[in-house]
Amino acid sequence: MEGNTLPGDGHLDPFDPAHVVVHQGYSVLVARRDGGLRGEGREGLYDFDTRILCRHRLLLDGREPFLLSSCALAADHWSARLWLPRPGGTAAGPHLPQDALEIAVDRRLGCGMAERLTVRNYGMQPVETELVLELDADFADVQETGGERRQSGAIEIFWDPAGRAVTFGYAVRHEQRELRRGLRVRIAEAATTVVWDQGRLRFPLALPARGSWSAAIRYESLVDGTWRQPCGDSDDTRRLAHQRWCRERACLETTHPVMGPAFERAAEDLFALRAWELDREPDAWVPNAGVPTYTGLFGRDILTAGWQGALIGPEMLRGALAILAETQAEVDSAWREEEPGKMLHEMRRGPLSELEIIPQRAYYGTQTTPAMFVVALSELWHWTGDTAALRRYRDAALRGLDWAARYADRDGDGFLESVQRSPAGLKNHGWKDSDEAIRYADGSLVENPLSTVEEQAFHWMALQRMAEILVALEEDERAEEMLRRAGDLGKRWHEAFWMEEEGFYAMALDGDKRQVRSIGSNPGHALAVGLVPAEHARRVADRLLAPDLFSGWGVRTLSSEHPSYNPLAYHLGTVWPVENATFALAFKRYGFADHLDRLAAGLFDAAAHFHGCRLPETLGGHGREESPVPAIYPGSNCPQAWSASAVVQLVQTLLGVYPFAPARTLALVQPQLPEGVGAVTLRRVRVGDAVVSIRFERAGDGTVAHEVIERQGELLVVSVPPPDDVAPESWTERLARWGLAHAPGRIARAARIAIGQG
Repeated sequence: MEGNTLPGDGHLDPFDPAHVVVHQGYSVLVARRDGGLRGEGREGLYDFDTRILCRHRLLLDGREPFLLSSCALAADHWSARLWLPRPGGTAAGPHLPQDALEIAVDRRLGCGMAERLTVRNYGMQPVETELVLELDADFADVQETGGERRQSGAIEIFWDPAGRAVTFGYAVRHEQRELRRGLRVRIAEAATTVVWDQGRLRFPLALPARGSWSAAIRYESLVDGTWRQPCGDSDDTRRLAHQRWCRERACLETTHPVMGPAFERAAEDLFALRAWELDREPDAWVPNAGVPTYTGLFGRDILTAGWQGALIGPEMLRGALAILAETQAEVDSAWREEEPGKMLHEMRRGPLSELEIIPQRAYYGTQTTPAMFVVALSELWHWTGDTAALRRYRDAALRGLDWAARYADRDGDGFLESVQRSPAGLKNHGWKDSDEAIRYADGSLVENPLSTVEEQAFHWMALQRMAEILVALEEDERAEEMLRRAGDLGKRWHEAFWMEEEGFYAMALDGDKRQVRSIGSNPGHALAVGLVPAEHARRVADRLLAPDLFSGWGVRTLSSEHPSYNPLAYHLGTVWPVENATFALAFKRYGFADHLDRLAAGLFDAAAHFHGCRLPETLGGHGREESPVPAIYPGSNCPQAWSASAVVQLVQTLLGVYPFAPARTLALVQPQLPEGVGAVTLRRVRVGDAVVSIRFERAGDGTVAHEVIERQGELLVVSVPPPDDVAPESWTERLARWGLAHAPGRIARAARIAIGQG
């Protein structure tokens, strides 16, 4: 956008400085900077979680060319230039510097990969040589790369000289299941003969002086008995959809070197991760959770990305709700951690999943997704006013809450307990789902069953939001039941988890209902949903930003004083952007502007160190005093959907933008801008049928004024205080200032419930 720049050279690559990631949909390429693949680590071309190409090596005149330059031109488009001195003995005269051969490599991802190779002779003499392309396929599951192989079948290779195609066919069995996958490398265009010889495609070349040769190669993937064709009509459709989305989505304009670029990078990444378009749901799509290893359907990820990223548009929310309602559990399966009403955690299509070696063909081991489904449905209504969507997904939302009451509260104490039922499943089903995540204060693991503090808060919020939805649908009696359940849970929650001497909440309750008194980031989620009583809120906020939790870049998952702390452990000390955006919302909710300033400054400072201001999945927990550059958790995915949506939500939280489309209202809750950001313009914010653009400007005293500069449709833009300000106004004053006093009574009541007033 105008005034924005995307930092490039001199910045860290959030994935891996030695590799490049190119992706579209289910197809992902992890290649060396020169485009080569050696099958080491994550290197490879993947489709549907399967590495269909593990080796790609170019040789010219028997030698490996040198890299001149390479660049990802777009998420799905990569290009490189390689060169080689003129082959010896092929031409008369001295070897001059310009007497070189260049190979241009151009690749586009999507339903496999399309590649064009172009060889140019820049010399003044003709050259006869040979281009060799070494190829191999191993069909490893994405979760096997770099580790132990758990499935291995037979690979058959067939060369079709007439069709100029080599096919790698793969068949594997496990117990009663069989899987077939394949890779077909087809020479779609080449002005020469080609020979397949023991893993090598050989192209004899006769290049005239200043001449060139090119070949188009298609890497086609066999899935479900069908060969997927790269760069077909769907590519044009996607490009047109992207152009339309860029015209319609919200954008941020500012001269600040980080805030604007980070927002725009995040918006582009979310669209680039787009994996499914839903014909049955207009203007709806679903992103992959992240690349290179999180392609597939991840329930809580897409819901979180949807509600955190809704400022740029409601399309992800619509897609997430549609696909998770369709995949909601109907049966009881211990193998898949599946119970009626439960919602999906993870669905993959790699060999391990398809063969049922692991349960991720449809795995339900999470407590978070059902609660987030209700929250996402409520957020969709807030942004769009689409009451029909409330009716469409009402039953799915209620079934999720019924699951929580019937199955998740296993001992009837009102709290949700995490229990692993599948021998190949996850031990922990809370927000931090790694087996190592929940530990006692002495560092020992907490065994199942256990109740984490944040999952109770998510459930409380879901009950509140379900009541709001039911009021909008004129089901007042059932709404009262939800509010009663939420009220009971809230009272018991504080008593069970509060640690007075710490001024903080316990991480969990163990199977004996004893507090797990470890200090970690978990209670920040309770602050974000408004469950923490006002008289305790500041102590909780202060504790989150204490030196042992706040690294300077963000809030750590675990205190650095804990014996299990490790700055590079997944949930034992790392910093997650997705969590920290939620904590920013927590500080805004309670009116803690100084806390929000500190956290936002840390996150933007971290983003400034990365190429394109793109935050990875997870940062290392190293403090700024020990690491002047933020570290990256090894194995981080990048881009990651909920790290991108976290940036969008951080901007939304700073500007205080909160919609209530049913009343044609956009509330601005104490807008603030970080120091150094003089002004920003937020354009094309969609609230219901209205579109609005707002300019925010920071004064010398730190206060931020706003001006509506464009408005289409009926929309009231009003300033309001934070919903749980520690010194709040009365509800009557708040309601009047929000512009809801004139709204229909049912809408006004729904708004009161939405901000926790009951």
